[in-house]
Amino acid sequence: MEILESLESGQIGNILVMVIVGGIAGSLAARIMKGDSFGLIINILLGIAGAIVGGFIFNLIGLTPGQWIVDVVYDTFGVTLPVHIVGMIVSATVGAIILIWVFGFLKIRRNRR
Repeated sequence: MEILESLESGQIGNILVMVIVGGIAGSLAARIMKGDSFGLIINILLGIAGAIVGGFIFNLIGLTPGQWIVDVVYDTFGVTLPVHIVGMIVSATVGAIILIWVFGFLKIRRNRR
């Protein structure tokens, strides 16, 4: 019964957006930091965790992530992108990059002992 209520209230759409943005952001972060993908599930989880970290950081410094990208795409191509989706991808990617860097740093420190 709870699943049907979630379908009716639009929660499934929110979850789907979260999974898609997480997958894109996790894949981008993995390719930037590692040069390759971690796999679909790990990329999605990394992107979702990155969205939490990135969202916290961007809120802390008071920036709207993605606004510059949206402006450049509009000025160059005349295409209007939704700022909130681009911002989510940028925020989640930055957060995922930070997570990969922190875990890589901790792994190197642990291996030195």
